[in-house]
Amino acid sequence: MALVALARHRADAAGPAPPPAKVLPVVESPGAVALREGRPMDVNAASAADLELLPRIGPALARRILEARPFATVDDLVRVRGIGPRTLERLRPLVRVSAADPRDP
Repeated sequence: MALVALARHRADAAGPAPPPAKVLPVVESPGAVALREGRPMDVNAASAADLELLPRIGPALARRILEARPFATVDDLVRVRGIGPRTLERLRPLVRVSAADPRDP
């Protein structure tokens, strides 16, 4: 009984419970959403973080992909050092290329 009284005393001394924390929505990037939904990711629009969601793509390779854009076709990914025919075949069902913006140099 003394433990129950002590627990009540501590709860009362602590004051009211804090308000519940706000739950922020998780915002997924377009590339992450595409992959989650089973659609290919657009490598011409993907961020480095998006590209790193792809198999065998780490930070360095993601950076090289960004530097090599725009791509006219998925096959153009072989221009990127580190993407050979085998990696390209693994990526092919997971990626697509959008038309390059004609305003880009």
